[in-house]
Amino acid sequence: MHTTFNFETVEDFDRHIALSIPNYDGLLTIVKAVFLEFMEPNGTCTDIGCSTGRVLTELQRLVPAKYTGVDVIEMLRFPPSLLEKEYFEFHLSDCVEYLSNLESQDVVISMFTLQFLPNKKRKEAFNNLRRLVSNGTTLILAEKVFSNNVRVNSVLNREHIRQKRGNFTDTEILDKDYELAGSMFCKTSKEINHELASIGNAEQIWQSYNFRAWVVSR
Repeated sequence: MHTTFNFETVEDFDRHIALSIPNYDGLLTIVKAVFLEFMEPNGTCTDIGCSTGRVLTELQRLVPAKYTGVDVIEMLRFPPSLLEKEYFEFHLSDCVEYLSNLESQDVVISMFTLQFLPNKKRKEAFNNLRRLVSNGTTLILAEKVFSNNVRVNSVLNREHIRQKRGNFTDTEILDKDYELAGSMFCKTSKEINHELASIGNAEQIWQSYNFRAWVVSR
């Protein structure tokens, strides 16, 4: 039976992500800068798939606002010290269900979350994001994608594996790749550009290997 990757078993989740995604710290730097540009003081920000709350922890230092994290895995929620702050909330919830009930928000962030949704749920998520963006929400989205050119995709994937071998064993890399095959549904560049164009004006703000990030606004 095919085993899917279990995020709950990962020790030091933030470090694991930083080692798995090349230049992840550079991505966070760009996300913070873009957030600072688009976020209104005393506004609202939701991070769907917030995991440990690292992104929101960084952002709350920049702008006073109401910050909400949403994730289906409770063990990866914010540290208790953050939950005690009145401007933080954590919701144990399916992100599509949460988005469907979200009426307005200044900024919505999705850091490598939507790529784990099957096609039907992904369409529902983008329908809700389209509604939010049309009402003035700014979306900051990061995803792993497939290049349209097969040869380019092969090169980027090969070089990414070479990079990961500095942090993980070959067995760890192969096992994770096999496990993610049953739970991660990456799109091609063409597909995701079409999705983003359907919800607003999208601008790519970062890329490292096959990992990319965009800001989408009205």
